[in-house]
Amino acid sequence: MDEIDDEALQRAERFFRNDYQDRGMVKWQGYFLSDHTEDVGKYTKQRESARHRQDKAEMSIEVISRELLLAYDKRKPVTLQLRNHTVTGLSSPFYHGRVAGVVGDDLRLEGVTGSFPMTEILWLEMAP
Repeated sequence: MDEIDDEALQRAERFFRNDYQDRGMVKWQGYFLSDHTEDVGKYTKQRESARHRQDKAEMSIEVISRELLLAYDKRKPVTLQLRNHTVTGLSSPFYHGRVAGVVGDDLRLEGVTGSFPMTEILWLEMAP
């Protein structure tokens, strides 16, 4: 049994030393290309979505405050859009999360970094 194992090991050693060619970087570049293609696809889809995004109908601060209070009380997530536009003139993206609270004049959503000035909220909707 040991002779067979030694013979197999010698054969494998000869194969890897003389015949086997590791694809090395080619293999890793294939992985990178696949990931890069996926990222480019996501980015393109996001840009296309942003280009077609439009401002929702403006809501009064009273209606927004009432909806926020109700959403906070019921622990329901909200979706909001700000008044501001990007540097290129695109409408503000939509932000989603549960109402964590209001600090001063700023709304905080769970899972969203930063805060939103109440005066900058254009539109808000509570999830059903």
